[in-house]
Amino acid sequence: MKEAFFIARKIQKSMGSKVIGPLIKLSIAATAMGMALVVLSITSGKGLQHAIMDKFRALEGDFTIQAYSLNRTEEWRPIALEDSLFTELAKAPYVDQIFPVVQKASLLVNPSKDVFEGVQIQGFTTDNFEYFQESFTTNGTPIDGRYGCWISSNLASSLQLEIGDTAVLTVLKGQRGLPRLINTKIYGIYTSGLDEFDRQNVLMSAVDVRRLNGWNKDSVSAYVVHLNAPEQRATLSAYWNALIPYDLQVSALESRHPAIFGWLALFDTNIVLVLAIVLIVALSNLITALLVLIIDRTRMIGILKAMGATDRMILQVFQWLSLNILVKGLLIGNAVGLGLSALQQWFKWVQLDPSTYYIASAPIYFDWAWIIGANLGFILVAYFILLIPVRWIARLQPIQSIRFS
Repeated sequence: MKEAFFIARKIQKSMGSKVIGPLIKLSIAATAMGMALVVLSITSGKGLQHAIMDKFRALEGDFTIQAYSLNRTEEWRPIALEDSLFTELAKAPYVDQIFPVVQKASLLVNPSKDVFEGVQIQGFTTDNFEYFQESFTTNGTPIDGRYGCWISSNLASSLQLEIGDTAVLTVLKGQRGLPRLINTKIYGIYTSGLDEFDRQNVLMSAVDVRRLNGWNKDSVSAYVVHLNAPEQRATLSAYWNALIPYDLQVSALESRHPAIFGWLALFDTNIVLVLAIVLIVALSNLITALLVLIIDRTRMIGILKAMGATDRMILQVFQWLSLNILVKGLLIGNAVGLGLSALQQWFKWVQLDPSTYYIASAPIYFDWAWIIGANLGFILVAYFILLIPVRWIARLQPIQSIRFS
C-alpha cells in the first residue's frame, strides 16, 4: 500500500503533459460542477420543503381537532373539549401549544369604493395573535375595539383599504336569517406568503367572532395543536383520534393538504435524480481520464511488472490516482455549492413567485445528513465503477507494455 501511494504521488507530480494535465483538470472540474449542483439541489430542495411546511404549521398547527363532517364546509359547528381531555392534551410532553380558533364566513366590503371580497374570519386568542406576529410579516397595532380586524396585504390592495380605514362585514346568523352589517376598523396588515390564505382570511378577536356566531364563551370551531416533534404528527393525530368523542375528528396537516405535501415529497425524488445524472456524467469523465492515464503510463506498467510488481499493487496505484481526482472534485464542488447556498441564504438573490411556491425567495436549509450521504454515495459508487477500467491493467503483458510507444 505504501509503495502504491508513493508511486501514485510521483505520477501525480509528473502529469504535466499537454494531453494528460488538461484532461485531469477537466475531470476534476466536471466532478466539482456536478457535486456543486447536487449540493445546491439538496439545500434548495430541503429549504423549500421546510419553509413551506413551517408556514402551514404556523397557520394550522401539526393537527387540528374539529367537528366530524362528511362534507367540506366553511362553517364548522361549535365544539368544546372536555376539561379533562383538554388538560391531558395540554400537559402532554410532545405538545408545544394549543390555540382555539373561531371561524365565520363573511363578505368584506369597502363601501367607499363599492368593492367586496368573500372572506373567512379567523378568531384568534391573544396568544395566537402573538404567535402569528412572530411567524409572519405584520404591520399594525393590537386590536383595540369591538370587531376590529387585521387583513392581508392582498386584501388591502384589492379592496383599496389601509390601516385606520373602516370596512363593512356582511355576515349571516343561520341560513334563513337576514344579513347583518358590521363596521370593522383595520388595525393591521399582514403577509403570510401563502397567497391562498392571504386572499381569503381576516384576523379578528375570538371573542368578537363568537359574538358574530352567537356561541357560548367556551365554544370554538377548532383546536390547533403545535407539536415539539412535528415529524410525529401522523402517529399522534391517529392516537388522539381514538381518544376524542365520536363526533370530533383529528386531522394531520398532510391530510388537509395532500396535494401540496405530495408535491413537496417529489423534491426528494428530484434530488436523487439529480445525483444519479451527475454520477453518470462525472464517472464517464473519470473513466475516460483514467483510461487515457493508463495508456499514457503503459510502458511504466510494463517496467513495474518486469521488476516484480504485482497486479494488485499496480491496481492500487491507479486507484489512488482516481481517488485523488475524485476527492479534489468533491471538495471543490462542496465548497462552491455550500458557498452559493450561504450567499442565497444571506442575500436572497433568487426570487420566487409566491402564488406558485408560497414564498417570495428561494429558501436554503443545510440538511447535513443528505449532503454527507450524497458525498459518501458518490465516493462508494465511483470506487466500484472505477475498478472496471483499472482491471484492464491485469491484461497488459510486460514485454508488450515496455515496447509500447
